[in-house]
Amino acid sequence: MAITPSDVHIRQGVGGKYLEVFSNKVLPFKLQDATEAAWDHFKGTDKHMGNGSLYTKAKKDLDEPYTIIEEFTKEVYSNSSRADVKMKQVVRRFVEPDRDIVIWVASVAPTEIRHKMLKGLTYHLRGYALTKRSTASTPVQELSQLQFCYLISLDQDIDGRYDDSDNMRALTNFLIVNTAQNMRVHQSGIENRLIDQALRSQRGQH
Repeated sequence: MAITPSDVHIRQGVGGKYLEVFSNKVLPFKLQDATEAAWDHFKGTDKHMGNGSLYTKAKKDLDEPYTIIEEFTKEVYSNSSRADVKMKQVVRRFVEPDRDIVIWVASVAPTEIRHKMLKGLTYHLRGYALTKRSTASTPVQELSQLQFCYLISLDQDIDGRYDDSDNMRALTNFLIVNTAQNMRVHQSGIENRLIDQALRSQRGQH
């Protein structure tokens, strides 16, 4: 999955500028199967494994349905730049008749910076994975559409720490590439679950 320039936007919000990153893909699977595969992916640890190393993790399932609180430390990287960060994240699923949404909200702070460019790597992350029936579906074959959106906002005082526009540009590029890698992990994780499920179903019919 490639992130193109049209998928990345820098927008101005009430709290300052933020990055907005999108991706879309049509999956050759039924909506019910796709929504369950998406939730299985996000409620587990697989979502952390494909982009950096996971060091420690604490997870709490709340009494509320489809709600998880996580706190973990992991390595994040983008090309040759790396940092260890501590994240606090809430993941929640919303089930609707014609679509399914998994939303996550996280705060990220560095614990060890291995590159000077990443000294201000403190940011807030909001995102969602939306699964719905694709408009390309036919009476013969139902297709699902998987959409990802990430909203990344830096600390408001980051401009004071970055007096060099090149450093700010490098940090922005780090976040964009890292986000693209995360999206790729999520998408491939969900697709692999669907493929495995389809193969098991075929074997069960023989």
